[in-house]
Amino acid sequence: MKNANLKPTQKLVDLNKTKLLIHPQAESALSVWQRLRFSTSSINIEYLDNFYCPPIRVTKNSCNTLFFINDFKRVDEILRLQSMDSYPCLITPESIKDIQMLAWAEVVQLVNLKNINHPDLFKALKQKAPSSVICKLMRIDVLSVESYCKFAGIKKTNFEYQQSRKAIQNDVIGIPKNMDWLVN
Repeated sequence: MKNANLKPTQKLVDLNKTKLLIHPQAESALSVWQRLRFSTSSINIEYLDNFYCPPIRVTKNSCNTLFFINDFKRVDEILRLQSMDSYPCLITPESIKDIQMLAWAEVVQLVNLKNINHPDLFKALKQKAPSSVICKLMRIDVLSVESYCKFAGIKKTNFEYQQSRKAIQNDVIGIPKNMDWLVN
């Protein structure tokens, strides 16, 4: 076995010189998170001191490329603002299972948002996420509408109402979705 360094290290990483990418095992979780989250106003981190910011958890490959695996909101803000020259990072060795758990935990936390569309989130979890990871995060045996509703703290009737309301909004009766025929 190679000399494996299993000890996490913390250092300031210059984001202008170092490329920070999403870990391939966390890409689908990030895309679901980006699609379903609502943009909310938050503190502007460009005015915070580097040393008081909690570190971003990253992994490093053999080419010294850094990959983030969770904390999607904070990484999004940092990459959009790009005002900090360096940012504290905790470089940790992670297994594929750990990376999936950390990434999908970000998506599962969307359940707590006030205006989340629960049927869309349930569908994304059912289709995109590894079921063993989601079941472990939600502490359930099988991901079903009932178990999802119980975890989310909503009634099944509320879930069904959101589902039917979206179906009605998507299928407006009598009006074609493609209005290109009006242009000619």
